[in-house]
Amino acid sequence: MRQRILSELCQNPGDYVSGKELAEKLGISRVAVWKHIENLKGEGYAILGVSGKGYCIEESYNVMLLDSIKAALSTARLDWKLHLFPELDSTNEMAKKLIREGQAAEGTVIISRQQSRGKGRRGRSWQAPLGGLWFSIILWPDLALSEVVLLSLVFALAVSRALDSFQLFDPQIKWPNDVYINGKKVVGILLELSGELEQADYLVVGIGINVNIDRASLGRGVAKTATSLWEESGTYYQLGEVLLRVLQSIEEYYYEFLENGFEDIRKEYKRRCFHLGKMIKLDTPRGSVEGLNLDIDEQGNLIIDTGDSIECLTTGDVALLAGE
Repeated sequence: MRQRILSELCQNPGDYVSGKELAEKLGISRVAVWKHIENLKGEGYAILGVSGKGYCIEESYNVMLLDSIKAALSTARLDWKLHLFPELDSTNEMAKKLIREGQAAEGTVIISRQQSRGKGRRGRSWQAPLGGLWFSIILWPDLALSEVVLLSLVFALAVSRALDSFQLFDPQIKWPNDVYINGKKVVGILLELSGELEQADYLVVGIGINVNIDRASLGRGVAKTATSLWEESGTYYQLGEVLLRVLQSIEEYYYEFLENGFEDIRKEYKRRCFHLGKMIKLDTPRGSVEGLNLDIDEQGNLIIDTGDSIECLTTGDVALLAGE
């Protein structure tokens, strides 16, 4: 019912809709309308109520109408199932909980309007305030673990292509799976999986996209290295439309990878990797490595020429060296 109320309010953003009109359209009492509105306000929706005028929603771009998104995904190959929460500690943790309870089919998407304990790579926290897209996708890939790891790069490319479709940005990738705009991070991706060496049991793909938020909302320090779609364009984006395009792109690249492998995707990934062919520093658990980033190989590894040797590295944080 709350989604239906949001849908009615979003049909004419900025205009007031009377409680009586809402009650008649939805077949509920005016008191029930009021209660739902109060609950929606508690979930962070900016809804104004004025006596004699009714209700008006502000920031309608931050509303996700699941029925509309599902309808647009009706011809998808994946059987998408969308679940929206007002707030979660972590969408990845909720996804894994559903898997443990046997309630998660492939294509299940856990979305939260905000997260209190968002997770990034290597145990880092991820700021996830209202106005961003925070979601996790559950997949059951019939792949060996060595192949599943490549999906980290595949999905980074898929998300960058989805953002590229808005034609206001030139999204680029920092190995392995961060998406950058104008030198600052706008998307983070975290893959969590379970299984044996020859077969993955499940894969949870956590994705965070800074959409309609300002840098101050990201916390001190982070604001120096991160940005948002709004910061880069001065335009607010419909969260539902961004989510839709990302899911469509992920599905496209997921099946391309399953059916045709990594090679063609790798070529496109390399074209978007902003540090390829440049001098970089890679911080790894075993220390730092500096050199020329020669390639990303068929296994998704970073290839660096240190001057003394050619190094093949599987993990680490990339930074451009001064002058690059």
